[in-house]
Amino acid sequence: MRLSLLLIGLSAGAGPVLAHGPDPVPPDVVWRAWTFDPLVLGLLLVASWGYGRGVRRLWARAGRWRGIGRRHRAAFGLGFVVVVIALISPLDRLGGTLLSAHMMQHGLLVTAAPALLLLGKPGVAFAWALPAGWSRRGLAATTWRPLAKAGRWLSRPFPAATLQGLTLWIWHAPALFDAAVEREWLHTLEHASFFGTALLLWRAILDARSSARAGAALAAAFATLMHGGLLGALITMGPRPLYQAYLGRTDLWGLSALDDQQLAGLLMWVPMGAVYFGACLWLASRLVLPVDTFRPIGPLDGPPGLRDLR
Repeated sequence: MRLSLLLIGLSAGAGPVLAHGPDPVPPDVVWRAWTFDPLVLGLLLVASWGYGRGVRRLWARAGRWRGIGRRHRAAFGLGFVVVVIALISPLDRLGGTLLSAHMMQHGLLVTAAPALLLLGKPGVAFAWALPAGWSRRGLAATTWRPLAKAGRWLSRPFPAATLQGLTLWIWHAPALFDAAVEREWLHTLEHASFFGTALLLWRAILDARSSARAGAALAAAFATLMHGGLLGALITMGPRPLYQAYLGRTDLWGLSALDDQQLAGLLMWVPMGAVYFGACLWLASRLVLPVDTFRPIGPLDGPPGLRDLR
């Protein structure tokens, strides 16, 4: 709730602006270049309110810190802050001036934000935020159950990794990437697809409770590490600027377009690759250590007896 109040306070003093804006952002005004998109603010406020309401209702029935503990709340809060940094802070507007800033934004939306949010058990909180019996009533039951079934299938390791891989490569095609920088609706679709497919993949990774599921998740994470690193390497070692939208903009920051592109490629290649490499090591450890060594993460599942509590 405090995060929601902070967002309301920030947005009170500024009107909505385009995600990247039509003009380059120079260094002397970068800290004033915040983005207050009503759609983004609205979704963040609803998510914050729903999570808080669900946690309070769960604790009222099960006891404080039951089902969703301190670490879960901290993880969700950190994930929320990462989303704010990616979509509201000056990093968002700067992404229209520097490809490296745009790549950093994508890295936050694809790696840190979804993993942290899922570790906060948002599915449990949002389920408790809904009215009791909502999912069993009329239209809600006929729409929610098929969507939930599709979500479970898509968050299996191979479908999730395939979707994210296709999303990553398609959006980084120069023509489409340039179009997303210049067109607001396309830019929004780009971010939504990155974040949505990343949620599916990270759910597959974090929910690997058995050895069989850990093996499949490891293969998916390793494939993502490999093809993501390849894309980063291609961008880094490109002999000429690939993205025409940044020509003439990077000079404000003392960088040529090619220098900026090389930095962007390195950001995709190294930091993002390190996150997936860490996920691979964690999944590999689940294959060689006893199952009892690990406590199930279950980012989208409820604790034992949750349905009985309701």
